[in-house]
Amino acid sequence: MYAIVCFDRPESAALRDAHRAAHTDFLEKNSAKIVYGGPLKGRADGASTGALMVVDCATREEAEAFIAADPFRQAGVYESVAVRAFKQVFPRK
Repeated sequence: MYAIVCFDRPESAALRDAHRAAHTDFLEKNSAKIVYGGPLKGRADGASTGALMVVDCATREEAEAFIAADPFRQAGVYESVAVRAFKQVFPRK
């Protein structure tokens, strides 16, 4: 598994809104790979400032290809993206 942490470009809310439908469609089509995920926010009721996803990918390259295909990534919503190996220890499976 891999954790993908994305941070939005400053002032990218309009860009995010413009590509939200394509992003949501991408997530739905790839839902079998997504262990969990969601938006990052400065405040619980605030605007999205990025995303955190844990994906079930066998290699870093597969996880990097996954996020590279995300319409938010392709449209330049994300200023930075980090992909790191992830080991789930809690909750226990």
